[in-house]
Amino acid sequence: MKNLYLIILNITLVIAGITQLMGGDYSPMDVKILTLDNGLTVYLNEDHNTTSVFGAVVVNGGGKRDPEDATGIAHYLEHLLFKGTEEMGTVDFEAEQVYLDSIRMKYDELAITESEEQRLKVQNEINRLSLKAGEYAIPNEFDRLLEGMGGTWINAFTSDDVIAYFNKFPGDQLEKWLEVYSHRFEKPVFRLFQAELETVYEEKNRAMDNVFRNVFITYLESFFKKHPYGQQTVLGSVEHLKNPSLTKMQEYFDTYYVANNMALIISGDFSIDGAIPLIEKKFGDWRRGELPPPIDITEEPFQGREKVSRRMTPIKIGMLGFRTVPAGHEDETAIKLCNQLLTNESKTGLIDQLEVNRKILSAGAFSMDYADHGANNFIFVPKLFFQSLNKAEKLLLSQIDKLKAGDFDEDFFNAVKLTMVRQHEENMESMEGRLFTLIDAHVKGRSWEEITRYPEELNALTKAEVVEIANTYFGEDYLVMHSKMGFPKKHKLEKPKFEPVIPKNTEQKSAFAQQLDEVPQGELKLKYIEFGKDVTQQDIADKVHLYYTENPINGIFSLTLQFGMGTHIEPRLQQTAELLNLLGTHDKDFRTFKGDLQKIGTTIDFRADRNYFTIQIKGFDLHFEKSLEYVADIMTNVQGDDKKIKILLENAKAGRKMEKKEPSAVGRALRDYALYGENSHYLKRMTVKEIKKSKSADFLEIFSTALQYEVDILYAGKREMESVVSAIYNIIPFKQERKASLSPHDAGIMEFNNDVVYLLNDKKAVQSQIYFAVNGNAVENADRPVGKAYDKYFGRGMGSIVFQEIREFRSLAYSCNARYNTPFHNGNEGYFSGFVGCQADKSIDAISVFKDLALNMPEKEERVEQIKSGLIKSINANRPGFRSYPGWVSSWVKQGYSDDPRKEQVKFYEELTFEDILKFQQSNISDKPMAVIMVTDKRQVDLDKLSEYGEVIQVKKKEIFN
Repeated sequence: MKNLYLIILNITLVIAGITQLMGGDYSPMDVKILTLDNGLTVYLNEDHNTTSVFGAVVVNGGGKRDPEDATGIAHYLEHLLFKGTEEMGTVDFEAEQVYLDSIRMKYDELAITESEEQRLKVQNEINRLSLKAGEYAIPNEFDRLLEGMGGTWINAFTSDDVIAYFNKFPGDQLEKWLEVYSHRFEKPVFRLFQAELETVYEEKNRAMDNVFRNVFITYLESFFKKHPYGQQTVLGSVEHLKNPSLTKMQEYFDTYYVANNMALIISGDFSIDGAIPLIEKKFGDWRRGELPPPIDITEEPFQGREKVSRRMTPIKIGMLGFRTVPAGHEDETAIKLCNQLLTNESKTGLIDQLEVNRKILSAGAFSMDYADHGANNFIFVPKLFFQSLNKAEKLLLSQIDKLKAGDFDEDFFNAVKLTMVRQHEENMESMEGRLFTLIDAHVKGRSWEEITRYPEELNALTKAEVVEIANTYFGEDYLVMHSKMGFPKKHKLEKPKFEPVIPKNTEQKSAFAQQLDEVPQGELKLKYIEFGKDVTQQDIADKVHLYYTENPINGIFSLTLQFGMGTHIEPRLQQTAELLNLLGTHDKDFRTFKGDLQKIGTTIDFRADRNYFTIQIKGFDLHFEKSLEYVADIMTNVQGDDKKIKILLENAKAGRKMEKKEPSAVGRALRDYALYGENSHYLKRMTVKEIKKSKSADFLEIFSTALQYEVDILYAGKREMESVVSAIYNIIPFKQERKASLSPHDAGIMEFNNDVVYLLNDKKAVQSQIYFAVNGNAVENADRPVGKAYDKYFGRGMGSIVFQEIREFRSLAYSCNARYNTPFHNGNEGYFSGFVGCQADKSIDAISVFKDLALNMPEKEERVEQIKSGLIKSINANRPGFRSYPGWVSSWVKQGYSDDPRKEQVKFYEELTFEDILKFQQSNISDKPMAVIMVTDKRQVDLDKLSEYGEVIQVKKKEIFN
């Protein structure tokens, strides 16, 4: 087996090498690393298999570097670095600065003021100054500049170890992107701070409603007893959020946002040789600084079994962890291999056996490879009835003991390694995967050579070495947290009584924006998905359609069999797919079947959604035929097992207990109830009683029915198309007469003849989940591009009307959006939808503002040119990875297209006027009844005012969940 593994690994690497040579003088796996004179590290990864560029600026530090008395500073700062600079985001910085300096001093005063009466006076003065400063601000100019360049994925994140800012953009915009990103970090201005403070509050509220996040934070407090990893949170404490310090924020920026503590990472469709001079010119004058010493905090070993008990989850949940090693340690790969031997995607691991054999409900393993410390953790869920957390913990440890004893065979060991190699190669095949890998590698001190050597390093590990590692780190000293059923008290922040800061210069252009217009840009060459070139189509048999695309990167294939029957027709397909993932064949039980697949690096996964039942296969092209034989075997010889029904039953019970306590899940269920009535997924799905009464034969009959429907076969790999066609035709049983596809299916929403409010009361919710809906008109192909333009103008992205008015100006929500939902098929009706997640006592304000915006849309005609530019240029930035090509083309073919429809859409966008967007809104949304759908703590809401937005229909959870 080991020899076979080596053969597969070597062939994979050879194929990758051939691909690189075919591409010219670059390789998608090559990364050029240079350090500028100021200490800035630059990573450049050229890949012309994509049509866009992904860029990021990374700062070492993260939440762990927050001052102890000002937690959340790094995260706050991340938000404020979207607000502009002395030249960007302002019409007159000199005049604005007078008020900004005063605001900073007032926040310092607020931090040392204890009297609530005096605090209110200071806050009112901050509000007055903020209103004056807002007269000079140009909100969201940074976001709109990037969107006008065709930028997408405009975002940032703060973790314990790092802050990263990133987005995708067309390659012809490289110089402009470099200009914007180099400028944003030179002289940033912390404007519109009061509004952003409220946005961060809302993000904190959302976090407090997340059960698992709260459990994990509680666990970390006991795991890292001294280090900020456990003693601070990235979002900060509620008390510190109430007393922010702009002075400390500036100190954080001055200390950590220096060139020798930062990195620039670029991956995608650009020229390294052309980029280097631009980078040196634009980033070379960034200042360097003296960095604080590394955080040197030692965590003591656990003293035997240390236990923490809480009551904070809807079902019993346990977490168990061992101290291991920080990122970059020589034992890190072996520890990751230990985890995969215990639990993996094929469900063949030692801990997986507990779940598959119904010893516990579920379990998983994950490592935390932080820069300063490491941990290996296990989460486990006991069976809902008659099993304690202690019992489940002992079962988990017994399987870890098997790993430590080497109680697993060599074939399994090598098969797991092979799967890990495949997963690594899959991650590295896309520029997105490589960029985030580079971010992680930079922060944790790994070299790119270490990343690319990972397959060889993994292969070199022996069973004896891994057993030794398991015994070294998975000993008798560990932390375990038991969470029994309970609902911890949540801290609810009150809505501030301040006047919102609504800038007057939303359509102005700053001095920087005007200068940016003069920066050269490359020639725009839109790259579409070409039928017959990027994707080749062929019918293998009656109603069996193959969509083929070549894999230009490695020797890994993906194959999806997409049958035209989904849960909208047969809700039991959801449990059918779940059961099939737990079964073997007449000749091989589950573990043998999955183990044999693992030996050749293949996985088979069954899934079901509204539209399709799918079988997804991944593996090495070297074993394509063998993989298909396993697919055919499970399709024709699957062996039922009624004992596995109990797993489906327990999963359904646990899932439904959890979702009823998660406000976001309750919100989605209420939304579907209001939009679809009895056709809501949450009402049509199988009930717990129905699952309990089922036999595996019932689900296998449904499986057999699904296989009779029209099927799309989506292939991406190295094989020649003729070889793929031949293998599928001769191995997969597709030759019988098939039923026409029933998918995709347009689920029309309920008709709202009058304004209506659906209200579900949840006393535990910190945030309100508010959805909006308006019935639209029938849609034809001509309506689709203007619908996208409307979305971009009104509700999608940081430069949209909704984002600005709801989040940026009024700080009513962290998350808000709107869009016009077009049906898949022409002739069916579309509908408008929106969402606001806000503090409960802000609900009425949020509804009032959102509804007014939607029905009486602000007219900002000046934005149309930027919208046109963004829509056209983003075609390259939004082009999917090669594995998605077949799926895109199969959908377009079903809609009647014989060519990429975006070619015609571009022609429309070139002639787009603001009048087109306005007419679309007036025809489909304006003056129509609106449904408001909300989950909230109604004690925080004025119900009389709520009734002004329509008849209030109070709904209970039992009505929206079956």
